Amino acid sequence: MWTYLGKPVASHDDLLPGCTDFVYWITFTNGKHYIGKKTVRSVRKKPPLKGKKRNRRVLTNIPFIKYVGSSEAVEGLLPASKEILYQCSTKKAATYLETALMFHHDVLFDPAFLNQNISGTFFDNDLKGLL
Repeated sequence: MWTYLGKPVASHDDLLPGCTDFVYWITFTNGKHYIGKKTVRSVRKKPPLKGKKRNRRVLTNIPFIKYVGSSEAVEGLLPASKEILYQCSTKKAATYLETALMFHHDVLFDPAFLNQNISGTFFDNDLKGLL
């Protein structure tokens, strides 16, 4: 079960109305952690109505309740807690906060974290050449 500020989040109704993405922290039963972001609502373009010229934009909910991370390192692990740290109304804000948290907690150096890269740019194996 997801939590936000200590309160359970069981559906999209428990999120803020403008929330399209959130940044999360998952702790697994083996004591390891994972920081990430998840898109929970997306804007879909639909064709214009008959007689109209502009495309319609519809907000669509994306399932997130059973989500436990996108990394291969978390496959098969059981989450002990899933906490939403920030709710964002843009992907850019969520990406910034996720990246800032990962650098702040040194996820590539700390073996307590399962994150293997930051923004698909900095990878844990890139640090093997560090002197």
